[in-house]
Amino acid sequence: MNFNNQLKQVWESESVANMLQRIHFQYATKKLKSLSVLSEERLEGKTTVSILLARGLSEVYKLKILLVDLNPEGDSLLNLYLKDYTTKDGLVIGHPFSFSIFRLKDLDVNWSKSMHDSLYINRIISNLSEQVDILIVDTPNLVTQSDSFIKLNTDSNLIVSSEKILSRSEHSNKVKNDIEINRKKLLGIIYNK
Repeated sequence: MNFNNQLKQVWESESVANMLQRIHFQYATKKLKSLSVLSEERLEGKTTVSILLARGLSEVYKLKILLVDLNPEGDSLLNLYLKDYTTKDGLVIGHPFSFSIFRLKDLDVNWSKSMHDSLYINRIISNLSEQVDILIVDTPNLVTQSDSFIKLNTDSNLIVSSEKILSRSEHSNKVKNDIEINRKKLLGIIYNK
């Protein structure tokens, strides 16, 4: 399945449409400024969901959106799609989306020291969120990164998970525990089939 068909399939799912409405409501009533998209494992659809939320909020609701890719190597889907575009200070220039994209992979920093520095990451997120209506943070996998990513300084968390992962007890228990700990910040869960 190619990139555009994959986006179309997820875009037409009811869960993404409902989440767009929920995010817009939170923005309008509670001044939601930032959102982390989290998952337990790779290939859960975090980046696809992040792109669709950014696209929907910018095109349907006309909000100024910045999508932040926190993967130090860059997300493979975004890397493939944005391979022909240049960057300046982490911002991708001239891409066809109606929202802005910021990738940490394009910054000249020593990742071995700063990747797990939540203060450094939160400072970047805080500075960027002041320039847009809503900032959407596409996080690395919680399994491969420290659990400090779930403590990102964002207003809300959205968890993307597949039914097959939740059916495995060890992952199901971890997700339930993460949800319980972060209940006040949890915006919702999208089950990606």
